[in-house]
Formats: sequence, structure tokens, C-alpha cells
Amino acid sequence: MTQFKILDCTLRDGGYYTDWQFKPGLVKKLVKALDSNSVDIIEMGYKSPVKGGPYRKCNDGFINSIIDFKITSKLCFMIDVKDYIKGNEINFDLLDDIINDKASSPFSVCRIAAKYEEIKYLPELCKYIDKKGYSVICNLMGVSLLNPTEIGEFVELTYDGPSIALYVADSYGSLYPNDVVKIFKGGGINGIHTHDNLGLAFANCLSSLDNGAKYVDGTLLGMGRGVGNVRTEQLLTYRQSITPELLDCIDDFTKLKEKYRWGHNTLYMMAGKNHTHPLYVQDLNQSNLSNSDLLKAMERLSSVASYFPEQLPKLKKQRAVVVIPARYKSSRFPGKPLAKINGKEMILHVAEKAEIAVGKENVYIATENEKIALVCKTAGFNIVITSDNCLTGTDRVAEASKEIDADIFINVQGDEPMVDPNDIIRVIETKKDNPKSVINCMSKLHKDEVATDKKIPKVIFDLNDNLIYSSRNPIPGKKEGDSTISYKQVAIYAFSRSQLNNFSQDKKTPLENEEDIEINRFIEKGIPVKMIRVTKVSYAVDYLEDIAIVERELR
Repeated sequence: MTQFKILDCTLRDGGYYTDWQFKPGLVKKLVKALDSNSVDIIEMGYKSPVKGGPYRKCNDGFINSIIDFKITSKLCFMIDVKDYIKGNEINFDLLDDIINDKASSPFSVCRIAAKYEEIKYLPELCKYIDKKGYSVICNLMGVSLLNPTEIGEFVELTYDGPSIALYVADSYGSLYPNDVVKIFKGGGINGIHTHDNLGLAFANCLSSLDNGAKYVDGTLLGMGRGVGNVRTEQLLTYRQSITPELLDCIDDFTKLKEKYRWGHNTLYMMAGKNHTHPLYVQDLNQSNLSNSDLLKAMERLSSVASYFPEQLPKLKKQRAVVVIPARYKSSRFPGKPLAKINGKEMILHVAEKAEIAVGKENVYIATENEKIALVCKTAGFNIVITSDNCLTGTDRVAEASKEIDADIFINVQGDEPMVDPNDIIRVIETKKDNPKSVINCMSKLHKDEVATDKKIPKVIFDLNDNLIYSSRNPIPGKKEGDSTISYKQVAIYAFSRSQLNNFSQDKKTPLENEEDIEINRFIEKGIPVKMIRVTKVSYAVDYLEDIAIVERELR
């Protein structure tokens, strides 16, 4: 018998279809069947302040009234980090209101779900849950969008606190078995939660077990968000035989499947391939759209929604546009926007990346030059002709904004042909959550980059990722040797209209002028700048010789 632990999360993940409402008799039958099959942990749902059925709340008294019989399986609840963050701090008062000490609870295990941007809260949360008496499992969501360095940061942080398992969650159902091998070979991860968009959930579980996993999630009949998960009965059959009680329970869940229609279809497969969250497709799947309209909707979602589902309503409420400043008369590289990269003008590389993020109708090129305007207009992009006296790219965006009806303006510099569309989306969403701040991106220096290179603006920031200063000199300084935590600026910015108006002026501010870095103007004016960590390699084209580097990376 293959030894590993199974966590069944039918009630939690399946609750996305039922609004976390299940008939008491069905839940009793499910728990008894899982217990009789030696399922190690049964996740009953969330403990959350968010509106939903009783399995969204998992009140201790309610669960005790349902599970009024003895079991050997451990009961588990999940908390989502975002539900307990107020400002930039953990809302411990809210946690205390919702989570009792283990001594008075039917639960013995707590799972904490966090996006990469939220893992900084995990050490405190783990210690808090541990003090309450619960065993802790940490789930890193959206792992298919992350690189080994980011996964390593998750492992490092959570090992500071008590934990019985560190999970990765394939939130989009986008992983392949070879991806799973790489994740587990990196060390530290010992659990996996899979979605079956590509039909690979079970294969990915087996791949994880072959490479050190000790915990795997499953749901009965695969019931779960979107297409669903690996089947608990598959995992049990692989580990051992299953009992008649479980087969009887499967019959009951078959009726739910007929009603809610989770399972494989082409739309979910497309979503998995394009890292699009299954909740979008779940809504589409329950619509009355024609196949043609469904495919059009999926194409649109694949371009704008490669992140988490709470973004979509925000995108609808506020218009966000990308404005690409493109100046022909560059002092370091005249005509730079029209320089050919793999046979295509650099400005078009940038515009097409922006189009993927926000749609072509929301992309504008701001330029003083008719040649640039003609190239971009011929390619179908919006053009705003600006004056020839703009001091910086952001000044050009500010001038263009007077002619564009929008709420959020994203400055994507015209010399960033490797910009990641997902980073543009993240900037938009961060701006919506932080309306008083300007948003900017940063990344760790690439292995081929050095902090002493004055072409590269470096940044330092506080513990909440707010910008302190940007410099062309190496920062932070280290008394002996080179710094190991050098970050560089990535030229994607988000502004409100009022912030752009505040930025515009006749001359540069002193530190901005000294460093030749426009983001310093906001710091000097006392406007907060929130930084977003991005991970994909990005090279700005400052000089002619940079073209060859970018061409190599884009091939």
C-alpha cells in the first residue's frame, strides 16, 4: 500500500457551486464514508466573515450538531488571508471573533490560503493559529504563475512558524506533471491541491507523490470550483480499496453533479491552458450564450483575467487605459521607438503586450512624432499627439490624459518590449486597492545585471513595499561586499488623473533631475508610491546594443 495522507475538501471546494449549503443528512453520510475509508483530514469548509451558507462559516456549534458521532479522521477548516487583512495588518480582533480555541472546537487542523502577495502575513498567522491549539497547513495559491524563487520565499517564510504541511494549489488547473516535478524538487513543499482543467489532476498528484509529497487533496466525484479536482475515490483506490459506503455516497453526489454540471469541457481546458481562473468559466458555463459567443468570451478572459476572480468586477467598474509614451528625439538613442526587434518596431512589441492586458481599444500611444504615429495607427492603435516639450514619459502621459476618458492611467514605457501583460493587470488591481498611491513595479536584479550599472534605476522600499527612494547608484549600500537584496525599477506605473495633474510641471524636481528618474518626483512631492514585485526578466532598451539582448530573450 502506498503511504500518503489524503485531505478531502469536498464541502469547501464544492461549496463554490452550492453557496456552501449542503443537506445535513448528506454531510453526515459523506463524513462517515470518508472516515470509514481512512481519509486522514476532512475539510468542512471556511471560517470566514464573507457571506455564504453554513459551510462558509463553519461555526463550531453548528459543526458539532452535524458531526454528532465519533470519527478517527481529523476535521479541518480553511481561512483565506485576504479576509483578515485590514489595511496592511492582520485583523486579529476579527480572527478572535470567528476562531475559538481548539479545546472548545470540533476542529484540529486549520488551513491558511494565501496568494503570493500575501505570504508576508503567514509567519504571524501560523503562530496565532498554533497558539489556538490547531495544527497548521499553508496553501500557496496560483502556483502556476510563480517561479522557483517565489515558491522558495513561501517555504522560507512558513518554516518560521509551525506547520504540518506546505501546499501548492494549482488554482487554474494549468500544471503539467513536469511542472510538479520541478516544484517538489525545489524542496520544502509536501502537499498539493490540483484542479483538473487539463485532465491532469490525478497525474499531477502521482507526480507529486513520486517526488516527496506526503499530502494530496481530493473531492468526491471531483466536485469543486470550475471543472473540479482530482477525485478522492481515485486517490483512495490508488492507496487502498474503497468501501460500499463510499460508493453509496458517490451515488448521492452524482445527483449534485447533474444539477451543477462541474466536470470537463472545452472552456475549462482553454482556461487551464491560459491561466484563467475557473470561476469565470463557471459563470460562463451556466449561461445561455452560443458556442461562438462562449469562445469570444473565453478569448477575452484569457487576455485580461489571468489572475484572481475578484479582479473582474473591478475591471468593469473603472476604465483603465495603457498610455505608452514614445518620443522620437531620445538623447541616448534617437528614433528608439521605431527600432526593429526581430523585424518589428519596438513600439509595436510594447503596444501588443498592453493589448493582451487591457484590449486594443484601451491602448494609446502618446507621441510628438508623425512617423511613430503612422506606424501605430496603421497597426490599429489609438494615437494622441503630444507637444515636443514634455520633460519625461510621465509628463507625456499626463498631457495625453487630458484627451482620454478614463479612471486609471497606466504608463508602460515604450522601451520595455518584454513587459508582461499579467504585470499590467496586477498594477491595475493594486491601484484600485490603493487609490491614494502611485503604483510602480520592481524586480530583483537579473543574474547578468550589476548594481553598479548606472543605466539601471535601483529602488529601496519599506516593509510594506512602499518606495523610499530610487537611485542609479547601488542601493542599499553594504558596509562590506555587495548587497544581496538589490531591486531594480520596472517601468510600469499606475496613476489617477489627479496624480498626473499634480506631476506635471515646467521643470524637474531636484532629486528627480539629479538621478534622472521620474518616479522620484512623486517622493519629493510627498505622494506615496507602492511597489509591486514582478519576477519575469525585463530589459529596458536604452542603447542600440540593448536590441541584441532583447532579441535573444524574445526568441
